[in-house]
Order: sequence, then structure tokens, then C-alpha cells
Amino acid sequence: MSEAMKIIVFASVKGGVGKTAAAVFAAQAAAAQGKRVVVIDADPNNCLTDFFLRDAPVAAIAEHSLYRALVEGRSLADCEMEAHGGSGVDRMTIIPATPQLARVGVELTHDPGVALRFPKAVRALGAEVVVIDTPPALTLELNLALYAADVVVVPVGANRWTVGAFPVIAEMVAQAAEATGRRPTLLALPAIVTVRETERLRKIATWMTTRSSIPKSAAVRSALNAGRSLKSGSLAWELYGALAEELVG
Repeated sequence: MSEAMKIIVFASVKGGVGKTAAAVFAAQAAAAQGKRVVVIDADPNNCLTDFFLRDAPVAAIAEHSLYRALVEGRSLADCEMEAHGGSGVDRMTIIPATPQLARVGVELTHDPGVALRFPKAVRALGAEVVVIDTPPALTLELNLALYAADVVVVPVGANRWTVGAFPVIAEMVAQAAEATGRRPTLLALPAIVTVRETERLRKIATWMTTRSSIPKSAAVRSALNAGRSLKSGSLAWELYGALAEELVG
């Protein structure tokens, strides 16, 4: 176990806010900066998995999925796969997800101990940085990630509903902190926004925002959809690099 480990959870109950893009490219940036990174896909939509394991056989992904660890008792370390997808991946592994992960809330209904086991299992991975992508819904998978988190990042945009989604995560973070005795840092990340929109979001007094922000970018959307890294030296790469430095510390 690494004493310096930082567990960063990207969360929002509102889709379309750049949550998975932030998780993917911040993780890549941290790896490119020399950190040993594990990414965990806790979202049954498995977009993060599709980015890093686009060419991997479905059977192999299913065999190593987070579902296997949560429901069948496999160790998280046994579920790690080599990540693919560009810069820094030689220092990255992924614990993938498949749509079957959506069943865990039902299958683990009578297993309250999973909420305490999961953080311990994550910390046993031995990475310097763990990045967890979560589903845009109030699910067991999200709750488990919040129990493990050191930092929770909630992407927010100018849309009033993305702003309104922040308090939902904040309440869940407070509940997890009460149960664990550990309160993670909670940050709003201005994402898919203009400079003026970012300034407006920073003035909201009910949250703390990241120093970094992510503007609207066709390059980010294209890279995410294609499963490829952002161009080294590009503005988008530099912005996610700044975000990674800020979150990892």
C-alpha cells in the first residue's frame, strides 16, 4: 500500500458534463507526469473502459471487470489490465466495467460491509494515484467510490441543471464522511465552459472550484470518441495536465 496514494473520484448525477473526459485525460496527464496510476471504471456505461481497452476482447474485459471484484470476491489487483490509449499509459492500468456492473446494487443489497471493504481494497492497489469514474446516478457504485475518495471532483457547466446537480453529490459526500470519519475534499470543476461562464461559476459562494477549468473543445470530444490521447503540447493537454497537478498535489 502506498502512503502517498491519492484517490480522485469524478462524479455527477447529470450527464454530458465532461465527467469521463476529465477522468480519462487527468489520469493520462498524471501518468505522463511520472505517477503510477490505476483507473477504475465504476460506471456501467463503461465509456472509460472503451477508451483504454478499445481493442481488448470483450471476454477479457468481462473476466477482469469491477463486477467480478465486487460480487465474486476477486481482488482488485487481479482485475487490473494494461491500459492503452496514448501518452503515459506505460504507467497505467485499468480495472474495467461492463454493463453487468449495473446489477451490483441488487446483488449486494444485503452486504453493507462492501462499503468498508472497497476503500481498503483500493488502497491495497499500491498506486500513487487512483482515478475513479462513476455513473451519473445515485447508485451503489457511486457510493462505494465516495467512501474511498480523497478528492471528489464534480464537473459543472453553465447549464442550471449541472449547477443544480452539485448539491446532490455534496449530500452524498457528507453522508459518506459521517460513516467513515473521513471527509474528502469536494471541488466543482468548471467544464465545457467559456471564460465568462467560468468566471460566473467561480463566484458561486456555495462551493469551492478548482483552479483549473476545461473550456469547450472539439479536440477533447474527438479524442475521447476515438480512444486516443490528446496531442502533447496542445492547449487541451496542458489544461488537463494542470488539473492533474492540482488534484494530485
